[in-house]
Amino acid sequence: MIKKNEITRQKLFDGDEQECLKEVFEIENQKIRLIDFYNSPLRDLKKEIDDESFDTIISECHFNLRNNFIETYLSEEGLEIHYVKNNDSIYLFSYGEFQPGRYMLFLEGIYHYTA
Repeated sequence: MIKKNEITRQKLFDGDEQECLKEVFEIENQKIRLIDFYNSPLRDLKKEIDDESFDTIISECHFNLRNNFIETYLSEEGLEIHYVKNNDSIYLFSYGEFQPGRYMLFLEGIYHYTA
């Protein structure tokens, strides 16, 4: 079962990618860095939770599926969605190059998952 935390979507970073790599973001008493989720695209979460819960996340967050060669989920800004799973919490982030040389990072949502 999955339940969304009542936090609002928020911009965590806007600027140069090298600066973002140095940042540590504290979210719900968790310290999270870009490298913690950079290699965890949302499609990999399908292997860790049930299909219905995954579909709920996609629907509630209004993520778009771009299915070229590799299945990729995108935010409203067209940034790729990544995640960090910590115990029963799933932290969703969108990150990428928004304009040439300008990178943005958003906390898209937090879900609590119980199998």
